[in-house]
Amino acid sequence: MVMPSRTLMPVAWAACICAGIAVTEVYLEEARATVQRSQHFSYLPDGDVLRRAVLGYREVASDILWLQVIQAMGERRVSQEAGQWIYRALDVVTTLDPKFVRAYEAGAHALCTLVVMPEASNRLLEKGIHHNPQEWRLLFLLGFNYYFEFGDNRKAAEAMAAAARLPGAPDVISRLAARMLVSAHSPHQAVELLAKVYEDTTDESVRKVLEQRLREAIVERDLYLLEQAISQFQAQYSERPARLEELVQRGLLRELPQEPFGGQYIYDAGSGAVRSSEVQGRLQLTMRKRGQYQ
Repeated sequence: MVMPSRTLMPVAWAACICAGIAVTEVYLEEARATVQRSQHFSYLPDGDVLRRAVLGYREVASDILWLQVIQAMGERRVSQEAGQWIYRALDVVTTLDPKFVRAYEAGAHALCTLVVMPEASNRLLEKGIHHNPQEWRLLFLLGFNYYFEFGDNRKAAEAMAAAARLPGAPDVISRLAARMLVSAHSPHQAVELLAKVYEDTTDESVRKVLEQRLREAIVERDLYLLEQAISQFQAQYSERPARLEELVQRGLLRELPQEPFGGQYIYDAGSGAVRSSEVQGRLQLTMRKRGQYQ
């Protein structure tokens, strides 16, 4: 019996999709054979070559590879070698589907938080901005990288100012850009930036790292506030406070900050030093790469 043409069309369409998936899997399986689970495979075809090989089903191929990238980013520990593979895979994913904004966003975060590869993160974001010039989040993240990973306020401000001019960008970005042009790194600004990025991030593995960084920045901000209040107390009363509570009693602080890791702020009246019971050392807010202050 001859099937009606209307019935044949979806069958043919499904067959073509399956063929595209099969071709993609052949390429990926060849690369997957002899490598560690954290990498999944050490070799990937060139993105442009793969675009031609998947018979026009580029988004399908991109999604298949993206699932492998998510697994690699979800490992408990990501080695530098695995990080190089993640960047290479993200480049292929976004060559197959240049409009895949989610891959640019999550990938850029992962390359700075799971491994210390800020240059690769910026290259990925710049590629995304080229193909998606109306996506304000990509420019915002580029500015975020310049601020936190490279300590370059000027480039950070330029990227965020450009992001602020795009449709849908929140007003807070323009304010951050203006402040970056006139101020050095500050713990208050760091907290504001990290809080915004944490709020906009949906990838759970990246959110965990960002949450840690946000809490560390909050500790640094609190220590800065406490140190400033102690200095003001000493200037007014020619002695240091005996307890932190005196800063509130004398009106120098409205209240004592709560340590974000569940610990407490410890004060040494003899030296005037104050520290967190949960964080070792101080967060350096001006740096070339995040790895320099971990």
